[in-house]
Amino acid sequence: MLANPAYSDEMDYRPYREYSTDGDERQFRDFMSADWAWDQADIITEDPETLGSMFVPIILISDKTMVSVATRNNEYYPLYVSIGNVQQHVQHAHRDAVAIIGFLAMPKEYAEDPKFRAFRHQLFHSLLSRILETLRPGMTKPEVAKFGDGHFGWVIYGLGPYIADYEEQVLLAYSESLVSEMLCTS
Repeated sequence: MLANPAYSDEMDYRPYREYSTDGDERQFRDFMSADWAWDQADIITEDPETLGSMFVPIILISDKTMVSVATRNNEYYPLYVSIGNVQQHVQHAHRDAVAIIGFLAMPKEYAEDPKFRAFRHQLFHSLLSRILETLRPGMTKPEVAKFGDGHFGWVIYGLGPYIADYEEQVLLAYSESLVSEMLCTS
């Protein structure tokens, strides 16, 4: 997405703050206009090894889908990714600003069993960790990336929001101590 020439003029290379014409009201238009992106860029500038790197927030999206009646023992969650640097109107038009990076299959046979629910939580997190593992080095040490204008620059990746409905939020929000407690009680 960073290297896509179609986005070279529709990408925010740094966080920004925008105000109304009278200067009184802050305007939030794109992801990089948010305080969180600004704060992450501040953190990057505090480290001499990452100073000058562009912050690339990773946005994850999933939504359970029905695949087939024949697979009724599993639920499927396509996992999509986008980056917060691409301006909102491009993401909404999907012009290749959202890509599928995984297709998570989750068993559902024993949904009422607390140990099984703990297993599903762990499985979901393990799958996400495995998929996102390739980003880990670039979250602390700058990596060279090519941009849509043909130039190269240093980037630091960061996990941004995970957009999901309630069911996926439940899978994402479990507490490790709760899972341990469920697994220890018999």
